[in-house]
Amino acid sequence: MSADDILVESPRRSSSDGPSALFNPTRTVPRGEPVLLCLLPGLLAMADWWGVVATGYAANRLAAWGSTNAQIHPLAIFLAATLLVDFIFLLGGYEQRCLFTKSAVVHAKTCLACAGCTLFFGVVLILLGGPEEQFVTSALLWYAAGLVYLVLSRLAVVGLVGHWHRQRRLLPKVAVLGAGREAVDLAERLRGARDAELVGLFLEGDAAKGVGGVAGATDDLVSLAASGEVDQVVLALPWPSPDTLHRAIARFATFQTVISIDAPLPPLRLARPEWGFLGDIPIVTVQRRPLSGWQAAAKRAEDVSVSLLALILLAPLLLLIAILVKLDSPGPVLFRQERYGFNNNRFLVFKFRSMHPVAGADPLARQAQRNDPRVTRVGAFLRRSSLDELPQLLNVLRGDMSLVGPRPHAAAHNEKYALLIDGYLARHRMKPGITGWAQVNGARGGTETPQQMRRRLEYDLFYIGNWSLYLDLKVLLLTIPAVLRGTNAY
Repeated sequence: MSADDILVESPRRSSSDGPSALFNPTRTVPRGEPVLLCLLPGLLAMADWWGVVATGYAANRLAAWGSTNAQIHPLAIFLAATLLVDFIFLLGGYEQRCLFTKSAVVHAKTCLACAGCTLFFGVVLILLGGPEEQFVTSALLWYAAGLVYLVLSRLAVVGLVGHWHRQRRLLPKVAVLGAGREAVDLAERLRGARDAELVGLFLEGDAAKGVGGVAGATDDLVSLAASGEVDQVVLALPWPSPDTLHRAIARFATFQTVISIDAPLPPLRLARPEWGFLGDIPIVTVQRRPLSGWQAAAKRAEDVSVSLLALILLAPLLLLIAILVKLDSPGPVLFRQERYGFNNNRFLVFKFRSMHPVAGADPLARQAQRNDPRVTRVGAFLRRSSLDELPQLLNVLRGDMSLVGPRPHAAAHNEKYALLIDGYLARHRMKPGITGWAQVNGARGGTETPQQMRRRLEYDLFYIGNWSLYLDLKVLLLTIPAVLRGTNAY
């Protein structure tokens, strides 16, 4: 069941229905559930911890039944349960949106976290000197019981939240307060909103004259806020003056009511606008750095550790490929080409040479095609398996590239599409990667048309705007089946 299955749209009514269409002072909708909804993620995390501890102890007792072996140290269970909750949190399993869906993705995150927890449990158990045969039995029992508990508890929570939502108990009660036509328009937009219940439209002073469907003036709204019948008040701009706006806000200062201001913006396609202050000036940020602070340090640490480990483990394979390239055709083992990277800076990308060397090669040469005569025999295999990209691990260590990011294009193709596609150069706001979100989603290989490049650009911009260590791990894991399929690789 998706979120759309449980979110019920408010019935649409025209302003000609009179004040009762927008305001019903006799409604008997129970209060308190929006607060409970805010507490549910934390309550669910606590329930997960206690449930995993309980299933761990039960599995431990069952595995030790009739055995003379010493019991597993309780510290392992406590630490593993804490780690499980941390895993689910890092994977986004405690976000409110996860309480509204039975999506397989949510359960996949739970399974992944549970598997990591079980692995940690085993490592700690061995370090603490526990018997391995008891570990295998207890670990399997714990994994099965813990996973069943986690899935069933989430299904129960989703069902309960869905029931509340169908009864419209979880929707915040919102009122619109304004002094002009803009408030009426805002109320019309909110009337059919899926995530809010419109209490009414209230107009300041004499603004209500001649306007239908108005529930009252500011005094009426203040009375509702005092009685707890309004969760949020949205003030529609413009207002007669800053002083009157301040006075209107001050009238709600003693109530547990959220006050928001609907600042009119032009119809822009903004990904994630963020409101804030620059000094005492309110501003909206429409673009921010994709990586800052600990995020940049975490990604760099990921790149250095994984690429260094990969170079050590793959050293025999790299040596074998270098020998095969040298024996297959004359020329250098490595191919170097200038490409654009982070912040539009140029760098030399390393690859195993897969084509016959051509003296004075044209920088505007076309991309490789299927059955391209320029590709060597060994090169065809390397390109199809993407093994020709392995030397880019050196680029990662040097800091020119990252393991995951937008794939760097040849300089000539980069300059071509920068002129054809608006916003194309935004993909350079992150370091280019050996693999990327576009490649694991099928946007791999040649880009002969602007439409193909726009599709790849959409994936790249999504990755830049939604980066996380979890997303990097997901891309790295999905790269394996993408390479095995060999789609568009030639």
